[in-house]
Amino acid sequence: MGHFRHNGRFAAAGARGVHRLVTSPFAQPSAPTGPWSLPITVANPTKKSRFPCFDGLRAFAALTVLAVHTTFVSGFTGRSGVGNYAARLEIGVSVFFVISGFLLYRQFAVSHFDHSDRPAVTSFWVRRLKRIIPAYWLAFVVVTYVFHADFVHHGFGALLIYLGFAQIYLPHYAVTGITQAWSLCTEMSFYFALPLWAMLVGRRRRDPGSQMRVELAGLGALVAVSVMYRAIVMQAHGVVALTMPNWLPGYADLFALGMLLAVVSAWSQATGRRPRILWHPALPWVSWSVASLMFVAVSNIGLPLTPITNSPLGLSLARQTLYGLFAFFVVAPAVVGPQESGAIRRLLAFRPVALIGAVSYGIYLWHEAWITLFLRWTGDRLFTIPLWEITAFAGGLATLSATVSYLLLERPILRSRRLLPVAVHRRIAGLLRPQAAVTAPVAVTGEVAVDTQSAPALPSMAGQS
Repeated sequence: MGHFRHNGRFAAAGARGVHRLVTSPFAQPSAPTGPWSLPITVANPTKKSRFPCFDGLRAFAALTVLAVHTTFVSGFTGRSGVGNYAARLEIGVSVFFVISGFLLYRQFAVSHFDHSDRPAVTSFWVRRLKRIIPAYWLAFVVVTYVFHADFVHHGFGALLIYLGFAQIYLPHYAVTGITQAWSLCTEMSFYFALPLWAMLVGRRRRDPGSQMRVELAGLGALVAVSVMYRAIVMQAHGVVALTMPNWLPGYADLFALGMLLAVVSAWSQATGRRPRILWHPALPWVSWSVASLMFVAVSNIGLPLTPITNSPLGLSLARQTLYGLFAFFVVAPAVVGPQESGAIRRLLAFRPVALIGAVSYGIYLWHEAWITLFLRWTGDRLFTIPLWEITAFAGGLATLSATVSYLLLERPILRSRRLLPVAVHRRIAGLLRPQAAVTAPVAVTGEVAVDTQSAPALPSMAGQS
């Protein structure tokens, strides 16, 4: 869960919005032997295995997105000697995409390898909508109509575009509203496409080796198509072409990297195999060292420091590749290896970090508005602000807003079997209940049964996107 990296063609958006436009189970065959594998026993396997480091990863991703905005708005990016690194903190969006690819595809991948029932598509979609929509709608309404902290087009049709996650498909809307919500639009299209992809690659029963080859071939094709798509649309002309890099095909390669981790995890659990190299105690440090090298590399290839600047095609493709590799190696230790061991994993699972991760979605939604309000209330000019002041203000209030949203709105909805919290549902039902003198039929509120375990108490959203 990132997350608007722009291709630089929105210069006409103007200075007013500049500070808001950055980048926001299983069969148990005999265990193999050999130097690359260790025998294991899979006891009481379940497709809902928990991965305790993922809230920490979410916290990391959300805080990098917060940091890329505050460093830019404060002027730190432009005036410091490490601005090239600060500008690349937008990389947190890629981490969000890889996280989503892993967590959401794993349940499907498990069913492909152990031949269990595939997750119900309708229930999957309902859980995703319940996770994303309430918090976003609340933030949009408050930020737009209470705080007046963003610019929007007016009218009922425009409201439907914003609330329907359609702004990235309409150039005149792409940099309006909660601008960092561009990635939510991309995520939503991924949610709808993922079960269809799972049906395609898992339509036949295969042995684990054959299924692994099918999965890898499919993901390789997905990456190739994504790279070709970006190469084509970034050289295209026309108004619509301005927003096309942010559509799902443009980021399918990042989701595919997370899906690759899901396939490896599901295959390992289904076959009882775990390559020694992936369970080596040094893996987290090696993996994060490689990620650090990717970050240093992408920060020194000549990318612009400002968010609204054109980049040549080659640089853009290099950035996407290095962002993806960074995210892959950051996430990998949270997927493979003993999750309770090692300093890196303990840090990611550390309760204060996990608490931030549990509300990271709200932090992502609210922090831009608090940056805008800081500028309005203090009267400070862009690029002249002490970094610590704006970061403490926006980060603190974004975390507070996110926590209130999560405790009072998001978690009750996620825990409920209904699409609305029980209190709201009862209120609506009372209004719709026919009175004695009423003979006309009344509408019946819809209910959809979903997994009641999809919203455990804070901070235990680890392992669930």
